[in-house]
Amino acid sequence: MASKKISRDDYTQALARGRQALAEPHAVSARYIASARVLELVYSNGLTLRIHPKEVSALKDLPRSALAQAYVTPGGDGLVFGESEIAAVSIPGLVARLIPVDIARRAVAAARGSVRTASKAEAARRNGAKGGRPAKANLAAAV
Repeated sequence: MASKKISRDDYTQALARGRQALAEPHAVSARYIASARVLELVYSNGLTLRIHPKEVSALKDLPRSALAQAYVTPGGDGLVFGESEIAAVSIPGLVARLIPVDIARRAVAAARGSVRTASKAEAARRNGAKGGRPAKANLAAAV
């Protein structure tokens, strides 16, 4: 198979997509806390999520020795247990199954809303120049 040359423009665009992906909250580490019998996931934005392995069908039969070897894949979306990769789990899928959808949506929105980007800062400046957020209607006058 012939190799395809990558143009400088393609390379620059790929780097930009990678930087954008890194700006999104993603899992960066995992550890099993034996005393509490929980698996702890730490996200890039500081969020910590603790999961009871017994609540997850893919994890409930894993020995503690495998749980103790949990690690997050480099992309931050996979959770692997043990050097022999006894089990692998999708972190977004895991979280989606454990947390009710409305709570998960709120958590994701809050995490993404807390990310500081140049475009959000510019939008805030534009809104401020227009007078800022509109005042709430006086509820007492409506009664």
